[in-house]
Amino acid sequence: MTIRSFQNTISNTLQPLYDSREAAAIAKLYLHTRLGMPSYELALQGNAVLSDAQLKRFEQELSLLADGLPVQYLLGETEFYGLTMKVTSAVLIPRPETEELVQRMVGFFLDHPAPLIWDVGTGSGCIAVALAKALPHAKLFATDISMDALQVAQENAARHDVDITFACHDMCAADNLPFGDIRFDAIVSNPPYIPESLRKAMHPNVRDHEPATALFVPDCDPLLFYRALAKIGQCALKPGGVLMMETYEDFHPELMEGLIRAGYTNVESIEDINGKKRFIFCIFAPTKYTL
Repeated sequence: MTIRSFQNTISNTLQPLYDSREAAAIAKLYLHTRLGMPSYELALQGNAVLSDAQLKRFEQELSLLADGLPVQYLLGETEFYGLTMKVTSAVLIPRPETEELVQRMVGFFLDHPAPLIWDVGTGSGCIAVALAKALPHAKLFATDISMDALQVAQENAARHDVDITFACHDMCAADNLPFGDIRFDAIVSNPPYIPESLRKAMHPNVRDHEPATALFVPDCDPLLFYRALAKIGQCALKPGGVLMMETYEDFHPELMEGLIRAGYTNVESIEDINGKKRFIFCIFAPTKYTL
């Protein structure tokens, strides 16, 4: 079978799970990675015949993809902010939208002499690693409650040769901070924010394979982790320090009101490239607060 024929086979096999465009993108990504060919070379070499060993392996892996396993977990890596990141089932697969959060932070701190930045709930470490690469003058810290996630994050930091201070920490434990009396210029986070009631409606490749603890929050307390982040900021941000979070758009009005009560100013709701309210940006101004 030729490369082009198997690429079409992947795309056709996956179309019950994905629309035709996404299935084609998965097929291209899979073969680009497995064959070590740039995308343009896949087209040029489309008539090349796969070896028996390659075909056997690819067919076995196609069955896993057809069962809903995300291609990023199968390949063990994904692209984020121009960097190849290791991913396992212990971490959320980085999304393109989160790159916009990194871009905003990079723009804000590009001319800062030596910002101290804490990535809370780091997962794969994609945010912290991308910031460390883009802001080599910054000092990055990153925490997660999962030791398995921290292992992945540490491997990504080593892969890209960046110095990040990691620690295991529950973001809901604001009274037990991991970095002592350090006061940060910024705290950034992409916490769990999808209401539990939406779990059944999600695509099965997300719902059944990505870590639920990194995705879902109780319907009865959807702002749980945002309150925690606001409290961490009260304890660990410098006056004038930045708090930026990825969010669920339906939470924005209530969340923005809570942040103002918690002593944050310049509270801004930011849309992503698709026009969805995706991020909250604010500045900590210590005053009397009542979160």
